[in-house]
Amino acid sequence: MVIKLGGFVSFLFKRPVAGRRMKLESIAFATDIHRNRNCYSLSRAYTTTISDNVGKKLEHFTRISPSPISMAEFIERGQAGKMSSAESYTHLVQEALVRLSHMISEMRQFPKELAEQEEYKRVLSEYLITYTKLLNFENKEANAKNISEAVELLIERKARHKETVPSMASACMAMKYKYGVSLDEEDCALTKSVQYCLDRLYISRISLNMLTNQHLMVHGYKKPIKHQVGVIDPRTNLEEIVRHAYSNARFMCEKCYINAPKLELKTHNLTDPEHSVLVVHVPSHIYHMSFEVMKNAMQATVNNNWGKLDELPPIKVLICQSDNDITIKISDLGGGVDRASSDKMFKYLYSTSPKVSLTKESVPLSGLGYGLPLARLYARYFQGDIKAASYENHGTDIYIYLRALAKESVEQLPIWSDTASSKISATSSDISDWTSHRSTEEKKMSYCFSK
Repeated sequence: MVIKLGGFVSFLFKRPVAGRRMKLESIAFATDIHRNRNCYSLSRAYTTTISDNVGKKLEHFTRISPSPISMAEFIERGQAGKMSSAESYTHLVQEALVRLSHMISEMRQFPKELAEQEEYKRVLSEYLITYTKLLNFENKEANAKNISEAVELLIERKARHKETVPSMASACMAMKYKYGVSLDEEDCALTKSVQYCLDRLYISRISLNMLTNQHLMVHGYKKPIKHQVGVIDPRTNLEEIVRHAYSNARFMCEKCYINAPKLELKTHNLTDPEHSVLVVHVPSHIYHMSFEVMKNAMQATVNNNWGKLDELPPIKVLICQSDNDITIKISDLGGGVDRASSDKMFKYLYSTSPKVSLTKESVPLSGLGYGLPLARLYARYFQGDIKAASYENHGTDIYIYLRALAKESVEQLPIWSDTASSKISATSSDISDWTSHRSTEEKKMSYCFSK
């Protein structure tokens, strides 16, 4: 059994009924949404309108495609003497303007059911503030004063957008409650549109953080990490990171359930059998992916072995390296899920019920169901992926795929275009391209909205 987890929202729980899988609703979170909604009339209105100048700049920069950078290029540019602070500043300003333009243009076309929520308006308003401030540097000379001011803006930007993910989760939940939307319906056009929009928004956010952090660390505005080139480690030890992720997940599990599954880890390096598996990558990204999957595996294992917590089956990890790919396989004996639930693992806001904590701690392994979707985006950002194979009444295997070669680990970036616009605004057809046991009228009634 696999449990989708986030890490940033506290939940109130009821003890699950034995043998029954229940959809987890965040009572505390929903209450907070409604409480905030009642107060919106008293708070300031978020400005999402734009001036003529900003509109023209958005139109101008969305005609320019973002320039994806490979891991090898990031390393090359980060070497001493390869790119000066001034050159990096010039590239960063222009590329950030292009990526923000595509992101903001896309956000302004989000489905109206989501776009009318206050938290969405706040997120868009904050990105417009950043964009407007960054435009001031478009044609500024790359001198010490301007570079210093730009660095201040970059640090301010990171702080301003820190809550983007939970804020958009709040907007989605508000939309869900207002319209009675079932966000895990496969044939719901709104579900597909929201999933598409959030994937692209969050991967744009990841890419902007990557550019920002790399510039700040390479050019001395943030404390460098030994042996790294900015945020990239040319010799990332996957076993060390996976063990670190396991250790932190185990600590959280033991806080709630006193016990935690043990770890069995093996490595297989086809290219260099005598040494550990090393890769050029961003350690924090790999940690995030591994940690989220470990939390899922532990919660599932606890749920499926509730009567024998002192004899929990281990979580097994296999790290394999070939010439082109690296695979991290994380396996649990948590009972697995059925095929219908397996398809929903990577849906935002989809989660299932954990066991109640045995201590006074809340259940920190649980959240809104953003863990796996976001982890998959971190993998896909550099041309990797995360896939799941679940075996009902047995367990689940999660596969984290990474590119073995730095030159092939190239950023995957959203591009705003007519194609993206049509995917956002697409509506469900009454005629399915698959046969169904339900009538057309029944299917139409249950696409998105609960009866």
